[in-house]
Amino acid sequence: MDVIQNAWQAMIAGYGGVPFVQHGATHLACAPAQGIRMAYQVDSPTPCDDFYIANCEPNAAVVAIKSVPPIANQYITVLNDRPDCVATYTALGLHHAYSEVLMACDVRQHVGTAPAYEVRRATRADVQEWNALDPEGATWLHPLNVFAQHMGHYAVFEVELLVARGRSLRMASGYSYVSMIYTAPAYRRRGIATALMQHILNEDYDVGVQVSVLLAAQSAVELYKQVGYTALATTHVFTPQ
Repeated sequence: MDVIQNAWQAMIAGYGGVPFVQHGATHLACAPAQGIRMAYQVDSPTPCDDFYIANCEPNAAVVAIKSVPPIANQYITVLNDRPDCVATYTALGLHHAYSEVLMACDVRQHVGTAPAYEVRRATRADVQEWNALDPEGATWLHPLNVFAQHMGHYAVFEVELLVARGRSLRMASGYSYVSMIYTAPAYRRRGIATALMQHILNEDYDVGVQVSVLLAAQSAVELYKQVGYTALATTHVFTPQ
């Protein structure tokens, strides 16, 4: 259970520890849940509240969350620590939006592999161009993040087309949080995402990261397993009804 809890806390710290997010984030008083208010995000000017629930009584957590005056959007991520998790929180007035898998990789055991595709790391000069070329149409790069030495943004190009990207935030705890992984649909199943992840883990290893964590869609779990991640637990994301 400690492995799961450590990965869970690293995921929360990684999500809220991005330099651009920290610039406009505040912690919310909503114990036993944890909450972060994002004044704005890189890809959206709309503020949102993110809540995290694990190992506590569901009704108490939901009551605490509902006591926080809401803003534009609210997202509640729950660690699946009970067999009736979705039914319980749905009965408490939340809408189940989707589920993900919390995964971790022991980077200390990572065997460096030369990626089959060239992976580039963003510089500040790349911000505008890479945002314009993003395969998902996301504005995912911000100078505050790209300038941070403990955060890397990576992309794979085919000729001049950006076909895959992702990022890793390295924390003082020895954990890294990998996010924003995306491959253009027409370029999937060609090993591009695998090459991207291998490169990210190689750089994590080089700077002394001990454990890498991420949240994976069910469809991506096998990909991450192939590069060394282990599935630890399911998480469920809810929104207010």
